[in-house]
Amino acid sequence: MNGLQGKVEAALEAFWDERAIPDDYGEAATVDDLVGPVESMVAVDVLVALDNITGMKLPNSVIQAGGYKAKAEFVTKLTAAVLDHVAKKLKS
Repeated sequence: MNGLQGKVEAALEAFWDERAIPDDYGEAATVDDLVGPVESMVAVDVLVALDNITGMKLPNSVIQAGGYKAKAEFVTKLTAAVLDHVAKKLKS
């Protein structure tokens, strides 16, 4: 599952980084620095990419209710939730 974990983490990092907003100096500032946390409704958009990576339809329930305050939290917690869901599905 390490290969899967790396792919999921890369997709989540890219998803977060695509939502970075350039500051006045042309450097990217993270969404959480400028507009607060990523809400769970926005985070659900990443499931399309994760469905393709895992080869299964992931439920919205893998997204943390209330969203994520920072990129590290988003990547760490959502990766764990996705891998847990995949492992449970593979066992059944």
